[in-house]
Amino acid sequence: MSEESLSISNKLAQTAKTPKYRGAIFQIEADEKGLALIDIKESSLKVYLMVDPDSDIILETRFFTYGGPIFTALADTFCSLIQNKTVEEASSIKISEIESLLRDTPHTKALPEDAIELELLQKLILNIKEVYPEKKNVALAAREAMETIKYKTQTVEGRAEADAEWNVFTHEEKLQKIEDCLHEYVRDTLRMDGGDLEVLALTKDNRLQIRFQGACAGCGSAMGGTLFYIEDQLKNNVYYNIVVEPEDPFASYPPLTDEEMPKTLTP
Repeated sequence: MSEESLSISNKLAQTAKTPKYRGAIFQIEADEKGLALIDIKESSLKVYLMVDPDSDIILETRFFTYGGPIFTALADTFCSLIQNKTVEEASSIKISEIESLLRDTPHTKALPEDAIELELLQKLILNIKEVYPEKKNVALAAREAMETIKYKTQTVEGRAEADAEWNVFTHEEKLQKIEDCLHEYVRDTLRMDGGDLEVLALTKDNRLQIRFQGACAGCGSAMGGTLFYIEDQLKNNVYYNIVVEPEDPFASYPPLTDEEMPKTLTP
């Protein structure tokens, strides 16, 4: 048994082995739901909080760390504590409260008092309140802009106006507006997961042909949630009638010859 395992509680060790809140929340998810995303990092620990900007209530939490069992257990307990609490309440939680929940007995500490993880998590908690106002304002502004655009393009007059504005642009100007939108709203999110995309062409009937790159090229969600997010951002910020079409990943492969075709076995 290691020296570290002797200095931490059984409850802490068990929590570290089976955390409930390990994972990540991406900006795509927050944008789709009109929520604010606080993603805050301290040392090897990153915590994600999805917040309703109308009520400031935390609706979902996740964390990621490669810092070992102590960070894992502390972060998992913190994420559990702040479910459905306000940002103000979450920012007021003391690290001693989290530590006490990981004790085996009320009078025996769950981990050494000088564990650096305690200080780092407390610092992270205090920073939540500081970064939230900006995240909230961004979420509210994005929601308002999206609702305005969607309302406009739900009417015949609004769509006619959007069509007229779009048709004034040259083909090159349309592609530039698309690239600007992808740069502002899409690429950073894809690159966080090791992916990206390349614009291949824009057809006359506003079909945008793209090629997924990096991690996106082999990801199942690239044809689902990620594709929907990309198209939604373009519809809301560039032109409502754009359709995004990913390149067929097998399109570049030549058809099989007769010799390469699988042979049918005869009984």
